[in-house]
Amino acid sequence: MGLPADQLSPGERIVLETHEHWKHLVGAGLICLAAVVGLVVVLAVAPQQGVLAWLDVAAWVACAVVVAVFGVWPFLAWSRRTYTLTTERLATRTGVLRRSGRDIPLTRINDVAFEQGIFDRLVGAGTLKISAASEQGTLTFVDIPRVHQTSLRINEQVRAVRGR
Repeated sequence: MGLPADQLSPGERIVLETHEHWKHLVGAGLICLAAVVGLVVVLAVAPQQGVLAWLDVAAWVACAVVVAVFGVWPFLAWSRRTYTLTTERLATRTGVLRRSGRDIPLTRINDVAFEQGIFDRLVGAGTLKISAASEQGTLTFVDIPRVHQTSLRINEQVRAVRGR
């Protein structure tokens, strides 16, 4: 998922590993569903012979493109965007074709806050805001599942690192 074992330092262990909440994919799923419904409608009403017989093939191609662009690609991007809390750092990894990442040592984290809208509260997700002593200042992580527990785990790990 997030960090392979060869990217952990000696004695470092993974405490929490997650990616964005599934609600992040709802829009893409609805678009794919609409594409499939459109395909079924075109296949049902398009003539099998004559001048418009090519509509069947065009509908299949259009549906495949929509599902690839608005379904498969967002799912791959979602599954490859991970957040990993270890005993020493908070690591983010993103990207399908080109990977990028950011590691924040727990000793640099100053504040952990979260926000939840109504829909976020219904599904148990939220936005996590982490203030770190760095050039970027506050980092925002959107659609984090179980945001209360994640915030608590980060705070516990920061206290544990500072207590060493």
